[in-house]
Amino acid sequence: MKNIPILLPPLLIITITMFLIILSQAISKEVKHSFMIKADNEVTIKGIIDGDVECDSVTINKSGNVKGNIKTNTMIVEGKAEGELNVNDVLNIKSEGNVNRKIFYDEIQIEEGGKLSGEINHRDKNNKQEEFKDLKVS
Repeated sequence: MKNIPILLPPLLIITITMFLIILSQAISKEVKHSFMIKADNEVTIKGIIDGDVECDSVTINKSGNVKGNIKTNTMIVEGKAEGELNVNDVLNIKSEGNVNRKIFYDEIQIEEGGKLSGEINHRDKNNKQEEFKDLKVS
């Protein structure tokens, strides 16, 4: 699947109160975004997200940094994720990955060097997922 990058002019100030509904999206490392991303398929993050992500699968690349809530089936973290994470299937933290705060997962894989801290909760994927209490939609 090919990712489609969002490229915005560097001086553009964004105030977005909406959902981005997309099939597949890549967030460029040169851009900081504050909003919610909602997608049906895979989201790849290479930049800074200050907001929430809801999708089928999310990958946070080495240059990626997400501060917000993430709700997904599978997640690969090579960069940093901080917030409430609800991963229905597999949370995979790579050797340079850093996951912090409140984490719900069904299965977890952590490579040597990967970091996991905060409130960590195993959840059987057959149980209903707890909904977010404080979604950030700006």
